[in-house]
Amino acid sequence: MKDSVKVRDSIVDSASWLFDRFGYEKTSVDEIARRAHRAKTSVYYYFDGKLAIFRAVLQREFALVRQGLEDVRMKYSEDIKSQLIGYLTTRMSLLHSAKVYIQYMNSPYIYGENEISRVVNASREDFDRWETEYFRHICCEGHRIGTLTDAVEPDAFAKLLAILLKGIEIQFFHSGDYDSMKTTYETMVELLVSKNLNI
Repeated sequence: MKDSVKVRDSIVDSASWLFDRFGYEKTSVDEIARRAHRAKTSVYYYFDGKLAIFRAVLQREFALVRQGLEDVRMKYSEDIKSQLIGYLTTRMSLLHSAKVYIQYMNSPYIYGENEISRVVNASREDFDRWETEYFRHICCEGHRIGTLTDAVEPDAFAKLLAILLKGIEIQFFHSGDYDSMKTTYETMVELLVSKNLNI
């Protein structure tokens, strides 16, 4: 069982490196197998094809982003304002380190409905659900401590914040000037959260 996990991980590692370097289209299963030092048949033992490997790479990237954000939540568990600021700023840095996802964000596949965008959206589902639940929790916590009125409905708050962040992601990773966007974004987050969560 342990060897099976190691083999699968080596295939995902190899694919991740190749997808980051060459993109989805220019990467073949043969190249993934060769880089993983595996026979092509062993790749097909673990995955149905290149699209399934791509999905596994993206799922791993989003799992790492989520883990990093869980760490922020734990670090600032006693201070909701610092937690939200840390979460929102760390989120973009972690997504920026998700190289295959960024490769997708800068590809023509981002426009329109296609098999690649469907795989990306499906790979993101768990992360999006988890994040929306976190934003709902933040809103409820804001009600509890009196920084948000009851007029701010938790489901609407969570959904709107998730939509806003996805829109910002597109600008963030298409701008060509990540450092400038990052600095501006972090300043805006600090201002908005500090002004609206007077704790």
